[in-house]
Amino acid sequence: MKKPIIGISGNERLNPDEEFALMSYAAKGFVEGVRKVGGIPIILPIGDQETAQEYVSMIDKLILTGGQNVRPEFYGEAQTIESDDYLLSRDIFELALIEEARRQNKPIFTVCRGTQLFNVAMGGTLHQDIEDHWQDSSAEYTSQRLATAPDNILREIYGEISHINSFHHQSIKDLASNLKIIAYDPKDGIIEAVTTTDGTPFLGVQWHPEFLFDNRPKELALFDYIVNQF
Repeated sequence: MKKPIIGISGNERLNPDEEFALMSYAAKGFVEGVRKVGGIPIILPIGDQETAQEYVSMIDKLILTGGQNVRPEFYGEAQTIESDDYLLSRDIFELALIEEARRQNKPIFTVCRGTQLFNVAMGGTLHQDIEDHWQDSSAEYTSQRLATAPDNILREIYGEISHINSFHHQSIKDLASNLKIIAYDPKDGIIEAVTTTDGTPFLGVQWHPEFLFDNRPKELALFDYIVNQF
């Protein structure tokens, strides 16, 4: 049986030890999580729209990872926070990946920034700064509760109430018209997971399962669903 090929969106950063060297990378947890449940992970470096079409044609499913803030110009707002943590080329490229994956009807799974970007791609907006969603502890630990809506895969995996890690200071504000909320923080109502209502195969979460699956079976079950059932 052919193993599913999972494309994982890459990021770019300067090498902290050699600042003249720009690195293309993805968090190893995505690679290992996909591999552990039987998929073939392929990191997709930032490219242009034509490259996005070629990448999506090569893969069975797409994962959009976390990272920089989404530039507010893409949801019709001015920047209201003091931050230089943006990467225009990444926004443009990943929006092209989303468009092409939807055109080819390839399933899309998104994490943190990826979920925010998908909402923006569908016409939604973001809170540019929220409080109490960046934990002080290591990413391998959970810091907040998760409440799931009935009748969706996250309820099956996590139950009605569970716990997750949290590393984001932005979040979905206005939900795109073709999305619905399937999980949220019961403390403040911040959206923690969404899916589509128009038949597009999509699941987006706000937490980071790639840091948790080694010690939490629920997170490994999420990877298994994405790779083998989604």
